[in-house]
Amino acid sequence: MFALLIPTGSDHDRSRLPVATLSLISLNILVAVVVNLLDYEKIIRHFGFVAADPHWYQFITHLFLHAGWPRDSSAEWTAYLTAVLHIGGNMAYLWFAGSDLEDVLGAGKFLGLYFLSGFASVLLFWFTAWAGGFPNLNEPCVGASGAISGLLGFYLMRFPRFKIRMWFGAFIPIPFIMRQGIARISSLIFIGFWIGLQLLFGVQSLRAGGAEVAYWGHIGGFLLGFAMALTTRQWREGGEEYLLKEANHQFYKQKWYPAMELYQRVAESYPRCVEAVTKWALCWECVGMRNRAQKVLFEARHNYQERGWDDEAAVVEQEIASMTGKALVETAKPAAQAEVADAHAPVPPNLLFRREFKWKGKPR
Repeated sequence: MFALLIPTGSDHDRSRLPVATLSLISLNILVAVVVNLLDYEKIIRHFGFVAADPHWYQFITHLFLHAGWPRDSSAEWTAYLTAVLHIGGNMAYLWFAGSDLEDVLGAGKFLGLYFLSGFASVLLFWFTAWAGGFPNLNEPCVGASGAISGLLGFYLMRFPRFKIRMWFGAFIPIPFIMRQGIARISSLIFIGFWIGLQLLFGVQSLRAGGAEVAYWGHIGGFLLGFAMALTTRQWREGGEEYLLKEANHQFYKQKWYPAMELYQRVAESYPRCVEAVTKWALCWECVGMRNRAQKVLFEARHNYQERGWDDEAAVVEQEIASMTGKALVETAKPAAQAEVADAHAPVPPNLLFRREFKWKGKPR
């Protein structure tokens, strides 16, 4: 049986082009092409990480090298598949995790996380290789998977409740069965299962005296990324984004009261989330209770001003002015038109009137 599981995206909505992630992917692919056109064995022995006698630059250069393309015409098809899957799989995971993390961290912090994870990865691999008495310490270790493991560790803490879209493909030769499709898996389950496998195989490699895959390199990178996310309390930002998306989903379905409850929860748990405050007020306006909406905005403006959060207070002030201006426009309607209208019927606001209101969620 042959199976593939490749991440294609997540529930996170990116707001910028992931330039650093795309640059890393392009550089890895370019290096792979050039190295395979030149003397592959000589290059990886010089720039891959050699545990028996490492050089300082190998702690970084090994990240840009991957399995070579077989040059022997008698090589089995599995050797070609290994070469493709090594760099292809790494780049797929780099795109999935890197593009989301670069969006929330910025290019500089993202690159710092990436290279620090790669460094931590090779350090733990180096230590376990010597401590476990692994054979072939002169064989070079190559691949970006250690750095990508650090991204997964950070991702697990930053987006624990988000869903990952996975493409799966399976092939069973006898009987001939092929299946493929898209599944949505919780990041907590998927990444948790993955690191569990690394720990299992890592322990087995210590008992067996080595393995072809640097499992402890994966574990080292993962621990570094997880620790950095833990110390910077990334779960708070992730929780805020998750709850806000859930509220937006309810809002798009015009379920005002469930959306209102979620927006209120976000606003109380994350006071600086001005988007939650303005949408909370907008829900009250959508059910025809403009006075309640204004009360929410007035209280939020007061709290922001007391805490010195001028930017948030300015956004709320603009929303109050927008709501007040719309109310004046409605009271200026002709009397005959006003008599026809039901004074007790909720009047949903004209959302296009809100120039500062931006849709950030997507309907399911």
